[in-house]
Amino acid sequence: MYRFFRRNREAVKKYLLIFFLGIVSVGMVITLAPLPGGNTSQMEANVVASIDGTNITAQDLRRNVDSQLRNTSLANNRDLAAKLAGSALDEMVLRRALLGQAKKLGIEASNQELMQSLQAIPGLYANGAFIGLDRYQDVIQQETGMTVSQFEAQLRESIILEKMRNVITDGIQVSPAEVREEFERRNAKAKTEYVLFDPSQYLKAVNVTPEALENYLKKDPDRYKVPQERRVRYVLVDPARVQALVKVTDADLKQYYGQHLSDYRVPDRVMVSHILWKTTGKTPEEIAKIKVTAEDVLKQLKAGADFAELAKKYSEDTSAQKGGDLGWIVRGQTVKEFETAAFSMRPGQISDLVTTTYGIHILKVTDKQLAHLQTFDEVKESIRTALEREKLDAAQESFARRLEREFKTKPKEFDAVAHSEGLEVKETPLFKYKQAVPDLGSDEGLHNLVFQLREGEVGGPVSLPKGLVIIQLAQIVPEHAPKLDEVRAQVEEDYRAEESKTLARKKAEEFATAVKNGDFKKTGQREGLTVKESKDFTRQENLENLIPGSELGAAFTLSPGQTSDAISLGTSYIVLRVVSHTPPDETSFAQQRDQIREQLGDQKRNLAFEIYRQNLKQQLQRSGELKINDSALKQFLSGYERT
Repeated sequence: MYRFFRRNREAVKKYLLIFFLGIVSVGMVITLAPLPGGNTSQMEANVVASIDGTNITAQDLRRNVDSQLRNTSLANNRDLAAKLAGSALDEMVLRRALLGQAKKLGIEASNQELMQSLQAIPGLYANGAFIGLDRYQDVIQQETGMTVSQFEAQLRESIILEKMRNVITDGIQVSPAEVREEFERRNAKAKTEYVLFDPSQYLKAVNVTPEALENYLKKDPDRYKVPQERRVRYVLVDPARVQALVKVTDADLKQYYGQHLSDYRVPDRVMVSHILWKTTGKTPEEIAKIKVTAEDVLKQLKAGADFAELAKKYSEDTSAQKGGDLGWIVRGQTVKEFETAAFSMRPGQISDLVTTTYGIHILKVTDKQLAHLQTFDEVKESIRTALEREKLDAAQESFARRLEREFKTKPKEFDAVAHSEGLEVKETPLFKYKQAVPDLGSDEGLHNLVFQLREGEVGGPVSLPKGLVIIQLAQIVPEHAPKLDEVRAQVEEDYRAEESKTLARKKAEEFATAVKNGDFKKTGQREGLTVKESKDFTRQENLENLIPGSELGAAFTLSPGQTSDAISLGTSYIVLRVVSHTPPDETSFAQQRDQIREQLGDQKRNLAFEIYRQNLKQQLQRSGELKINDSALKQFLSGYERT
C-alpha cells in the first residue's frame, strides 16, 4: 500500500486532505461538548488507558515518566514526576493513536531507514565505523534504560510518526503575502514614552488592618494550615564516647592482611596523561583540521614542550585542568585503542596520535607497574586505619544498641539512664516533617522515625554525621487551622503582595485615563511618576532588557501621539505613548525571506498536526476506541505522592 502512495502522490494528498478536514470538522463540533472517559467499568485497576484494545498500564506510564527524568538532576523529584504524568499519558495515547492511523495507511519504517536514523545518533558511529554491539548495548542501556530491541522498536515508531506528520502537513504552503506581513511585523520599530507600575512600589502603601488580615486568612485557610509538628528528646553517642574501647594490635593487622591478600594484588597498571581532541559528530573536513593541530602539538612535545601546559591549552577532556593526568589505569578500563597504546609504552614516553571513538589522543606514560602483591609493610597503616574505623563503628553501634534497650525498658527514666552513662539529654524545638532541626539536621531516616513514634516512645539509634542518636518523642502538635497570630507575618506579606498588584493596576488605569487628552510627560511628573523614553525597538527586542516587545503590541498598532490603556505585564502594568514608528529596512527583506518562510511553514505545520492529533484523540474517545481510566490515574498519582 505504501508503494501505491509513492506512485500516486497527488491522489493520496487529495484523499488525506479530505480525511484530515473531516477529522478537523468533527473535532470542531465535538470540542464544544465535554469528553467522556468512556465506559471504564470493565478495565483492570492498573490500566490507566486503553486504545483500540491495547492497554496502557500504570507500569507503562511510570516507565515513561522515569525515562523523561533519567540522567537529569530531577530524576528523584517525585512532585515533578507526578505533574509530568498527565502530559506523559496524553503523549502515549496520541502516539498509539497515530501509529494506528499510520498502519491503516500502510506507512512503515524500513530497515534502511532505521539504519540511517541510527547513524545520525552521536556516539554510535565514529568516523563512519559502528562502535560495536557490546558498546552499543551499554550506551542504549545507560542513556535510555532500554534494551537495544526496545530502543530500535521505538525508533521505528518515531520514523513512522515523522512520515505520518509529513503526509498530513505536506500540502501546507506559506504565501508571499504572509511572508511579507511577517517581515513587517518582525522588523517594524517603535519609540515610546512609558511609565512602569511595579507592585513592589506600592507595598508600603497598602492599608493593613487586623480585620483585613482576618478576612484574607478566612478566604483560603488551607493555604496557611499548620502541619503536624513534633518535639523530641535525644542523646548523641559520638565516636569519642567509645574511642578508649578500641585497640588494634599487630597480630590483628597481620591476620587481616592474610585473610585479604586478594585486595592487595595490584594488576598491571600505568599512570597516564593525555590530550584529547573530540571528533564525535564532526565532519571529515573538521576532523582533518583537528588532526593538523594534533600533529603540530605532537611535534612540540617531541621537541621537549611541557605536556601538562599543552594539555591545559588544547585538551577537550575534563582532565585538562590537571594537565591531562588520568592517574592509574588498568586493563579493561579504557577503550581498546587507548589501552593498547598506554600499556605498550615506557615511563616518560609520548605516543604518536591515537584515534579512538572519542577522538584523537596524545598519551604520555609517567609510571608503570607490573602485577604484584603489595607487602605487609606497604599496606600496614592503611589496614590499621580501616580496622580502627571498623572496630570503632562496631563499639559505637554496640553501645548505642545496649543503651536503646535500657531506654525502651525504662522510658520514663530516660534522663536517669542517660546520666548514668555520662550522656547529656537534649531537646529539640517543635519541628515539621523534613524541617531542618538544630544539631540533628534534616536526615530523612530520622524524620521518618520521629513521625512514626507515639508520645513517650523511644526509637533509634539513627546514624547521623555527628554520631548515633537515640530519641524519645516528647510532644505531638496535630495539624490545625491557625489563628491569625500564628501566621500573621506570612498572611500580611501575602496580603500586601496581592493588594499592591491591585494598587498598581488602579494607578496605571488612572494615569492612562489622565493622559488620553493631556501631556504624557508633564502628567507623569506631576503625579510623581518616572517617565522614561525608549530607544527604537522591534517586537523581537526587549524594553529595559526585561519587557518583551512582543507584549507591547499597542506600541506598533497605535499611531504616533496616541496613548495606550494600562497594559498587563504579569504582575506589573505599563502605560505608553507612541513617539514614532520606523518602517522595516527593505534591504534586509531578501536576506530574511527564506528564513521567515521556513519558520512560518513550521508553525503552520506544527499547528495543523497538533489539531489533527487532538481531534483524532477526541474522535477515538467518542467512538469508544479510546478509554481513559480516571480512577486508575488518580490512584497512580497518589502513589507518587506517597513515595
